[in-house]
Amino acid sequence: MSEDIQSVIYDKLVSMCTTDNLSSLGITADVFSKALSIKRNTSSHYLNVLVHEGKVIKVNTRPVVFFARSAVEKYLGHQLNESVFPSVDAIFQGHDSQVDPMSAVIGSKQSLFSQIKRMKAAARYPGVGLPVLLTGPTGSGKSYLARVYYDYCVYQGYLDQSSSFVHLNCAEYADNPELLASILFGYKRGAYTGADKDSQGLFDQADNGMLFLDEVHRLGAKGQEKLFEYLDNGTISPLGETKSGHQVNVRLIFATTENIQSNFLQTFIRRIPVQVEVPGINERTQFERESLTKLFFLNQSKRINRPIQLSKQVLSILTSQHYDSNVGQMKNYITLTVASALSKAKDDAGPLKVVVGDLPSDIWSNNETEGIRLRLNGDGTFITIRQEMSLQQLVDDDADQDNQIRCIFTRIVGLYNQLGISAQFMKASTDLINTLSDEMIFSNVIDRGEVPLDLMKRMMQAKLDSLEDSFSVKFSGNSLVVIAYFFYYRQFNYWVLSAQTHAVLNEISTKLAQDDARIATFTDEIIKMTRSALSLPVDVVDTLFLQLYLHEAVKVTKDNSIRCLVLAHGYSTASSIANVVNRLVGYTALGCIDMPLDISVETIGQKVSDYIASNQISSGLILMVDMGSLSGIHKYIHGTIDFPIGIITNVSTQSALSVVDQVAHHKAIDEIVKHTAQTVYTEGRTIYPQEVKKNLIITCCNTGIGTANQIKQLLDSSFAEKIDVVVNAYEYSLVSDPNQMAAIKRTYNVLAIVGTVDPHAEGITFIPLEKLILGENSEALLHDLGVVADKHEVEDIVTTILHNFTIERVLNSLTILDATAVMDAIDVVMSRFVELSGQVLGNPQRMALYVHISCMVERLIRNEPITTYDWKHANIDTNIFQEIKSALSVLEAKYSVTVPKAEVAYIYDIIHGN
Repeated sequence: MSEDIQSVIYDKLVSMCTTDNLSSLGITADVFSKALSIKRNTSSHYLNVLVHEGKVIKVNTRPVVFFARSAVEKYLGHQLNESVFPSVDAIFQGHDSQVDPMSAVIGSKQSLFSQIKRMKAAARYPGVGLPVLLTGPTGSGKSYLARVYYDYCVYQGYLDQSSSFVHLNCAEYADNPELLASILFGYKRGAYTGADKDSQGLFDQADNGMLFLDEVHRLGAKGQEKLFEYLDNGTISPLGETKSGHQVNVRLIFATTENIQSNFLQTFIRRIPVQVEVPGINERTQFERESLTKLFFLNQSKRINRPIQLSKQVLSILTSQHYDSNVGQMKNYITLTVASALSKAKDDAGPLKVVVGDLPSDIWSNNETEGIRLRLNGDGTFITIRQEMSLQQLVDDDADQDNQIRCIFTRIVGLYNQLGISAQFMKASTDLINTLSDEMIFSNVIDRGEVPLDLMKRMMQAKLDSLEDSFSVKFSGNSLVVIAYFFYYRQFNYWVLSAQTHAVLNEISTKLAQDDARIATFTDEIIKMTRSALSLPVDVVDTLFLQLYLHEAVKVTKDNSIRCLVLAHGYSTASSIANVVNRLVGYTALGCIDMPLDISVETIGQKVSDYIASNQISSGLILMVDMGSLSGIHKYIHGTIDFPIGIITNVSTQSALSVVDQVAHHKAIDEIVKHTAQTVYTEGRTIYPQEVKKNLIITCCNTGIGTANQIKQLLDSSFAEKIDVVVNAYEYSLVSDPNQMAAIKRTYNVLAIVGTVDPHAEGITFIPLEKLILGENSEALLHDLGVVADKHEVEDIVTTILHNFTIERVLNSLTILDATAVMDAIDVVMSRFVELSGQVLGNPQRMALYVHISCMVERLIRNEPITTYDWKHANIDTNIFQEIKSALSVLEAKYSVTVPKAEVAYIYDIIHGN
């Protein structure tokens, strides 16, 4: 009985807190004692129990008041750490004063999410922000969005509240550019016949405010050119002005219904870095169309000053219509529907009931009769729209998805309280996580996001590939999709959980991390990348999602580039060392063979041979042994050995850990052996294979191993199984070191090096990546591959390589960016540089810049810029350096990054052939 009373009190409190005026409510224990006919101290007791459980917020005023925690946190948009507050102001201080105008736009978390993010970024830009161009069909809401953009700038303090919002429809002056110029910039007395006094233009009227130029495509070429002076210098010159122009501070926003490429000068478009496409109503999500329908009925309710009882069938039909004239047509339909309902109403008081029969006849003749018939068979209930309601009370953006998150993790808490960390708990919890994953992947609201889904997938792919290479694991096939969708969805959602639930989730996460250090490491790496490269907010929900999902997703162990094996006499000496090291590093880095004291060296050799056969070693094997007598163990290994073997004696936990760390950092095998022998005071040697060396092509890049790996993949796909050539990616510093190259040559017959910068390896052909793209080094390829295949085979291979190394394919392989988009942006950069400097860029330079700048943009997006450069020996023309920096501002604006001086210096070197 007591639980029933407590549940009734809580449900009633939640229902009372569904209001926009939450902070003004004074819900006391007396409210419930009167409503439920119970004693005041009884209702007070149950409310305090709910406070203790984290479901209710308590405010210690006189009298004490209560709020439903879920309602307060949703209202505030963030979680509360406390359940008891000294005053109402302590909860709501500063929140009720204003609401972000952009967040109130329907679709701000869906189809307009990335558009609004870009507009906010344009508003934040120093000075007068960046010019914004809104594109989209007539009636899509461009003018409305422009006004909201102004309101947002005022809200953020970028503009004063007294500043002007000036609107001009350029279509009115399309055929008279001189008249347009006088309206925009003003004129001086005597500028033309009839100009008998000075007159200010719209730019002066909008000074320290915003100017909105609608239908800007109607300006024509001359009209667009007249805006260049302000766009370039921030100054305007009235007609008839004989002196230099004067400065104004005007934020510009444009709108057009036309195609940008065919209706504007490219010189004009280049000056407007922020271009925002506003989708028509038919391209908006189902939720957005429903929200717009409710909004227009709410406006009608206010206009007729009476509530509207709206049939859900009417709502469904209007939401699902195809509108030829966009939002305006929807508004007209709703106005006519309300007018029809009013004409049938028996009185002028009480709610106005709107039913299917009130819909305009046009709706029934648009060839969607079958779909309408299906909707008529649906829910016949009504929703009530009152004139005093807010839109937020009518719609609940993503409620189902947020509730799904909350529900799943609340159930996980319940499982933990019941089962603890057990096999049953893990099975049930991972089932819930898999269910949640399916819901997100197949949800119809996944069509938005500041970071596009394809970009998210590629970034996650890069991270998972890195983890597989570093930790010798393989993720299950759908891991990429699940994790990418989760964080894509995470961009525009937060989930409100009680402080108590968060505490339990933290406890679960901590215990899982202790039980499986490897999964904890993977989770930390992904979370770290999400925070730094994507700047997404993350909390324990994200961490626990990854821990539970990855628990089953890590399926297969993959061979490392260099394998490490401990050989030691004793019952468990080798396995103890391996176990300690593997636990410390969080993955299986060491294999081990425990040997009886009386084992023969031949038997040990057989065991090592069996290990090699089962692990398919190709890049090297390091044997760490406990006795010097085993330093010749390589003589007893059977089979063909085509990789170097390093042998380190007097193995210990310290030396084993040192070796594993160096392997993880991609050190060469002979370097590992020498370094370990010197630092841990052991003995070591490296044995190289005596058989015929494999043919090797090296890939490298001075900006890191990642790009080298991508070039390797392109070459691998070109060679396939046609010839016996190994392609390996190496660090640029290793390839440019003569000693390291000598070690590689002892193992391989190095045919060529393909990369972005010549490492000047003696006696080895270097083929620049840009030459492959241009198809200019085919002769060098023919010559270098001639030792491994006949002439016709080599010609076929070269043809395949030239096909695979088109600029688009290379950029798509090297970066996470859209190749077409980044090439267009780089074209603008190069054109801008040529305009500023007067220099002509040749094809090799242009290809090199495409590759280098696209990789640079990716580095900057990931927050991994190059910050070092050899300034001491640099001979840089400061003027050209500044011209490059100025040209790169286009990329900085487009991708919201800042190019550091070191990156500019490398581009300077490419342009000057350094």
